[in-house]
Amino acid sequence: MTHRIIGVESSPYAVKVRAVMRYRRLPYVWVSRMPQFYEETQGVRPLIMPVVQFPDGSYRTDSTPIILELETAYPGARSVIPDDPGLAFLSALVEDFADEWLTKCLFNSRFRQAEDQLSGAAWVMDDAFPGLDRDTLRTRIAEFIERQVARMPLVGCTPANTPLIDASYLALLDAMESFAATERFLFGTRPSLGDFGLYGQLNTLAVDPTAGALMRDRAPRTANWVRRLADASGVEGDWYSSLEQVPAALKEILRIVGVFYLPFLAANRSALAEGLDEFEVILDGLPFRQAPYRYQGKCYDCLLSQFSALPAASRAAIEPLLSETDCLRCLARAGPQIARSLGH
Repeated sequence: MTHRIIGVESSPYAVKVRAVMRYRRLPYVWVSRMPQFYEETQGVRPLIMPVVQFPDGSYRTDSTPIILELETAYPGARSVIPDDPGLAFLSALVEDFADEWLTKCLFNSRFRQAEDQLSGAAWVMDDAFPGLDRDTLRTRIAEFIERQVARMPLVGCTPANTPLIDASYLALLDAMESFAATERFLFGTRPSLGDFGLYGQLNTLAVDPTAGALMRDRAPRTANWVRRLADASGVEGDWYSSLEQVPAALKEILRIVGVFYLPFLAANRSALAEGLDEFEVILDGLPFRQAPYRYQGKCYDCLLSQFSALPAASRAAIEPLLSETDCLRCLARAGPQIARSLGH
């Protein structure tokens, strides 16, 4: 009944899955390899981090589907999905934001400056290719940095977008710090999918030189919260039963989602539908440009589907909060047509 998690410590998605398994007390072994360079996983599709081999021998990829499949395979005890459907949706929204927007903060910080590039690339390559001699490892590190820097514009990590991306990271640290000082988790006294989504990205940001120093200086209790959530196997707790019980920090996090992430998703979806090469959207008063990304189009469709499928009472209960945090306008309909063509 043991699972095998194939991934590296520097991957926010791999450590997220591992932290969920630790909390849920599911047996696993950690195989420290980068799946893209590991012979065993070459036939797995899509080949993204992490790859988990289930006890029946089958392989799964993509952290959120893996976690949800674990919920199906091992229902009930120590679930990471809140019992209340409305809170469960908010948890999924926070996790999606962490996976798809906060990773921009990580990628932008890691590959923007030489010190961060070297630190992050050395961490990844040394885990991916243990046993390499020093000179060969240096070559691998240089090649990895070159490849990742070339990818930055594809995910919107450009100098023009940097002030906006940095602003969203600082806003999240401030929201998390007020929460980490007084509360344990977002939706109860036990961790949720949303908590683990934030943990995965913040865990990696905490180690990188620039982003980590900023976290320790600006949000030291958040850094401690991240360390604690790495292994929550000893946590016992309950879900909150209503929105009135959740910490005030949730509103601040959702405000970040409403200002930065959901308008980006809506613009990305419009750009995909129109076949644009690049789109621009105004986020928090600043222009953000990126090529449309198909996976994030699927993320938006999934969120819209989950929201529309909520029981009427659950939806009515969370709509005022979603409206107040500017999330509702992008969830209650297909989203505004706020992308415009660039490069045609």
